[in-house]
Parts: sequence; structure tokens; C-alpha cells
Amino acid sequence: MKPVKLPSIFIPTTLRQRATLFILLPTLLILMFMGLVSFLLMRETLLRQWEETAGAKLQLASQHLDMRLLFPKKALNLFREEKGIKVDRDIGQFIIEQLREMEGVVQVNLEWNGKQLRNISSKKSGSMPHMDYSHMKHLDVTTPIYNSELKNETVSLVTEFWSEANVKLGYIEAILSFSDLMREILDTPWWKSNKAFLVDLDGNILSRNNIITFRDETAENRHFGETDSLEQATMKALRENWSGTIFGPGMPPDEISGYYHLKEAPWTMVIIAPGDKVLQPIMQFRTYYLLISGVGILLALLVIQVTTSRITRAISRLSKAADELAMGNFGTELRVTSHDEVGELTNSFNTMSKQLQERLRLQQAINIAREVQQNLLPQTSYKVMGADISGITLYCDETGGDYFDILPHPDRTNIVNIVAGDVVGHGLGAALLMATVRALVQCRISMPGDSAAMMNDVNRLLCRDTVKSGNFITLFYLVIDTKNGCLQWVRCGHEPAIIYSPANHSFSEMKGKGVPLGVDPSWKFASNNLPISEKQQIILIASDGVWDCENENGENFGKERVKILLKENSHLGSKQIIEAVTDAITLFRGTRPLTDDTTLLIAKLN
Repeated sequence: MKPVKLPSIFIPTTLRQRATLFILLPTLLILMFMGLVSFLLMRETLLRQWEETAGAKLQLASQHLDMRLLFPKKALNLFREEKGIKVDRDIGQFIIEQLREMEGVVQVNLEWNGKQLRNISSKKSGSMPHMDYSHMKHLDVTTPIYNSELKNETVSLVTEFWSEANVKLGYIEAILSFSDLMREILDTPWWKSNKAFLVDLDGNILSRNNIITFRDETAENRHFGETDSLEQATMKALRENWSGTIFGPGMPPDEISGYYHLKEAPWTMVIIAPGDKVLQPIMQFRTYYLLISGVGILLALLVIQVTTSRITRAISRLSKAADELAMGNFGTELRVTSHDEVGELTNSFNTMSKQLQERLRLQQAINIAREVQQNLLPQTSYKVMGADISGITLYCDETGGDYFDILPHPDRTNIVNIVAGDVVGHGLGAALLMATVRALVQCRISMPGDSAAMMNDVNRLLCRDTVKSGNFITLFYLVIDTKNGCLQWVRCGHEPAIIYSPANHSFSEMKGKGVPLGVDPSWKFASNNLPISEKQQIILIASDGVWDCENENGENFGKERVKILLKENSHLGSKQIIEAVTDAITLFRGTRPLTDDTTLLIAKLN
């Protein structure tokens, strides 16, 4: 599957774009993520706090109602026979008198054997009949109903009395003013500022906010949970749990409800508050956070703009200077304006520019030296009756220490001098020593004397220059006299020349004693002689760079390959034989570069 390439518009191309993409954008995402997490955590914390606060308020209000109902209920429960204590008429009268005096009780009614007594009090003598309280049923709390007689909405606490035969004997009813029960609750701020309800398990709204719901048998009143989804969820929850909190839809929720059951009556306190009011602090936090984040991002953009502008200007200067440098225009040194990485880069660039200038000047000098050295070597082959001579030198660097020369005798055309040398090392130093040796040899050859005397003089003069440096040069000096049919040579520590006779396919070497030039000024060289055969001969003089050439596997080219090439190409001219050998060397070494200078010199004698 091919990778998907993004459009170029999404690929940053400048440092400022990269800073925006890789610094500002991740920072913005991190801030947004942290803000979201903080918002969620604070929202949950505030909701839990509201839940606890609303629960505490509802619990306090419920306990207040429970306390107002508890005392009348305790008084009525005194009619229950406990531990063998029997309530007689006088005790019952006393209990009812105490009940009548309690706060919130507006009337106490009694019915016994079908006879009803209204508003019983101690002032009415004989108002209490003789009663048997031995089988009192549990107390019931009625829902608030409008009492036309009292012109008020009231709640009744009713306890019934039954005989052992399970026949109802009568009841005692304590009537309490509902508005009096709710007075303190109705005055609380949370009741006034939120939706607040007092409901029963059937969903009847007993009270809401500061409005008392007056009821009569014909009044049509909305039930709690009829239409509103949050009220329905709250109604379902309060039938299953004693207290709790319900969150409406939305994020944050539109409304939140809390409920708490009374202990002394089958009623439930419910409060419903707007979500934005409950979460007002988190809303403010979100607004402030977005505002501060926006300002922070703008400031970050400004800082990045200023910082990257300074950096990009410096890098732009470096880029332009590098372009000029690539075209060979060095220009002036760049000014360092900071001590940071950009400043270090500018310093490094200035240093590099200076070193490159020096390198170019040195390269120019080396090129000139290479050109001069190449001009010192013979440029064409030499042919005379009975001899065909060619040579070549391949340097591993721009300049080297290998050297060959073909020097015809100025007066006698039948005599030619051949010189091949190899200076220790390579490079400029070797090239200078090679030039010195060449000059000494050419000067000495023009003077009288045999070959051994010539080399003695060259060695003595050269030792004056090499005594301190320790440099030296191996050299093979050959004189070919075609008229007299004689070969004379001096071997100054150089590889022996190879003679190949095509007629009988034999090889021989031109040996002889001798040390390299520039080592011992007192050394006396000896010349060697050999007659020129009537049959064809091929003489090869080479530096050790030919034999020691290595391929990619570290294998040397060796003398045997050279001999094979001489056999195979003996029918060619000297220049073609050299080309065959150099081509074979190039093919042999492959991609491995030359590690030493290479010199080949062929003299083909007919």
C-alpha cells in the first residue's frame, strides 16, 4: 500500500511554520486537554458539593417538619397501653389538654361510639367520655386539605381505637395548621430562589415555593411528574430511595433535583435548581480559562514570531553566504549577534569559510604543481631505427614521486637514455624531490662520463638535500646503443627491468647492485652491460605500484599478470602494450582507488 502524501499546504517549509506546528499546536492541544479535564473535575466537584448542600438543606427542612409532627404524635401515642399502665379518663383528659396547647395544633376532635366531640379542651367540664384505650391503632398523617370550618389548610393526625372483637370504637384527631408547619421553611432563601416542592408518594404537590396549595374536593391541581421529564425521574427515584439527586439532560444539565423523605409523614421534600446556577463557578472558570488561554496563545505567537524572526534572519544570512560560497564568492566574515547555537553555527561557518579559502588556494597550488609535473614527463613516444620506446605515469594524488624520462643523445642519434624513478612517499614533497632528481640527471647526462659515474655524481649532490629529511629515490638508468648493439644500465635500488624474448617466450631480469639515491653519498655505483639480441626483445621498466596494485579483495596484481600481458601483446607497439597493461590494472582494481604511484616504461627492440 502506497503511503498517503499530504498536500504541500500541510507540510511546513519554514522555521516559523515548524515552530507553530511543533511547538504552538501541541501546547494549544495540551492546554485544551488540561482545560477540559479541569472543567470536568470541577464540574463533578461542584455537582457533588451541590448535592451535599441540597441534601443537607432538605434534610434540615425535613427534620424541622418531623419535629413539628413528632410532639403531637408522641402525645397521641401515650394512649397506647405499655408495660401494664392503663390510661384512664383523667389521664386521657390531661393528654388531650397538653396536645391542644402544642404549637401548630388548632383543634382536637374525638369520636366515640358514634358521638363526635369537636374542639375538646379542659375548659369544657365532662367533655371526655369514659373510654377504653387498650387497642389503639397506629397514627395516620393525612394530606393537607382545606378546612372550611377553620378557613385554613390543615393536616390531621388521626389515631383509631378498636375493641378486642376488631370493632372500631372511635378516634382522636389532632388538627395542625399546615401553613404554620411550613412557615420557617417557606422563609428560607433556597425555598424562595429555586423550584421547591413538598409532595406525597402519589405525586400530589402539597406545597411549592412560597405558595400554599389549597385543596378541596373539586380543585384540579397538577401532579408532580406529570409532564416534566426531570420531575418524572425524581418521582421514580423518591419511591425507591430515601434521598438522592437527579441530573437533568444536557452538559451541563439544564436542571438538577434533590429529594429527601420525612420520617414522621409520608411526604418528600424536593428542590429543583437550574444547572447554570449550580455550575456558575465552573462557567465563569470556563470563560476565564478560554480568555486567558486565548491571550496566552497570542502572547506565545508573538514570542515565537520575535524569536523565530531573529533566528530565521541569522539562518537566512548563513544560507545566502553559503550560496555565495558555493559559487566561489567568499565575501566578508559574518557578524556574530548571539551566543546561542545560531551564534556557534555562524562562528563555525566563518571558520569553515577561512579554511575553505586556504584549501582552495592550496588546491590551486597543487593543480599548478600537477600541471608542471605532467609537463616534465615526456609527452610522446620515441622511435628510432631499431627501438620503439613509450612510458606513462599514473599518480594516486594530484602530484606524486614517480618519474620517467626518455633522453636521446644530443649528438649521437643511435643512443637513447631511459630513466625511471620512484621517490619514497607521494604528494607534493615527493613531486619536489622528483623534480630535483630529474634536473640533476638531465644536467649530468649532458656531461662526459659513463653511466656509473653519472649516478655517483647525482647521488652525491642529492644527499646534500636529503641528509636532514631522510628522503630517497630508487632509480633505474638504461642506455640503449642500437649502432653498437649494447645495453648498459645502473640499478639504484629500483626493481630490476624485465626482458621478454617473443622468439622463445623467455623472461629475464636486468639486475645489479645499488642503493637508492640520497642514502649514502660515498656509495659507488657499478654499470652493467648486455648485448642486444638479433631477435626481437621487449624491455619493461616499472615502479612497484604496478605489482602492488590491489583489488577489492586485497589481492595484488603481481608480476605474473604483467608477464602474461607482455606475451599476449608482444606483436603490438610499445604504446599499445602500455595501454593493454594499464587497462588490465584498471579492470583488476575495480572501484578500489590507486594507493601508490604507477609508472610503466616499454622499450621494444627489433
